[in-house]
Amino acid sequence: MKNMFRDRFLLSIVLIAFGSIKLIFNKSEGFNFGFILLLIGGILLLYSIASYIKSRNNTELEMELSKEYDERDMIIDGKVAHFSLNLLVCELLIIMFLSNYIVISTNVALFILLVSLIISDMVSRRFYNHVL
Repeated sequence: MKNMFRDRFLLSIVLIAFGSIKLIFNKSEGFNFGFILLLIGGILLLYSIASYIKSRNNTELEMELSKEYDERDMIIDGKVAHFSLNLLVCELLIIMFLSNYIVISTNVALFILLVSLIISDMVSRRFYNHVL
């Protein structure tokens, strides 16, 4: 994940500067939109500082935990892929058998396969995350 602190910080400073310039030089009657620019710049500045502090604290912890979970994730991905392949073969055989008796369009068959593989991937990944 890219660190966007510098970009957010510069954008917030620019918004605060534009808002203050607009407040100083806009002497017209009615609502001044410089207040909105100042508010948005301030909120963005607070958000960028908070996310920077939070990410700085989490990077050390993530580096330690990532070493443990790399091997575990590879095992889970392998088991999920094996389960999905077995499910795909079974579904293809069932659809081939059913196509002898009823007319199934190609789009419907592919859609059924796609949806079932997406669901089985999510379910099996959760199962193996829970078990392992």
